[in-house]
Amino acid sequence: MLLYSFTITPNNRKVEAFVRHYDLDVDIHHISFKDNEQKSPDFLAINPMGRVPALVDGDLKLWEGNAILTYLAQKFPETNALPTDLEGRADADRWLHWQSSHLMPASAALKTGEAKAHDTINELLGVLDGQLDGKDWVLGELSVVDFAIASYLITKLMQKLDYSPFPNVAAWRSRVVALDGYVATQVGPPRT
Repeated sequence: MLLYSFTITPNNRKVEAFVRHYDLDVDIHHISFKDNEQKSPDFLAINPMGRVPALVDGDLKLWEGNAILTYLAQKFPETNALPTDLEGRADADRWLHWQSSHLMPASAALKTGEAKAHDTINELLGVLDGQLDGKDWVLGELSVVDFAIASYLITKLMQKLDYSPFPNVAAWRSRVVALDGYVATQVGPPRT
């Protein structure tokens, strides 16, 4: 199994951190954007979008970070990182969609510096803070959901936010950055 990645972006880091945290039998290839490897015919045969992450497992060519996370959690059930019951899986899917449909665009909008973007992020952090009330992890146990969401909330830009109104999120972020997978995928100077 081969994961094509570019560690410094949240979509890649969430998958790579998951692989490294659970020490999964997955080889990781860091793609060279400098050499336009993502636009090569060989890579476009894996992901016609020309983006990473992408996973090759035998004949399967899978792209999109959350799809890769759920596939790996099912392929390696010993991780216990994805609920197997119908309601639990629906809850996991809800939070994975929340990350991609709400958190990701809102975190990208923060780059504009508009007050509305901060209001949106604060609203989302309030929702997450409520979910984490009385829990160490979003679903109660460490799961793919934590990896998916965390990679956005620990970026350089998101580290600058004031988390004091969201104590559950602040405590969760501290737990996440201490996970082996996130320590192994840290790029740059150590976080304080």
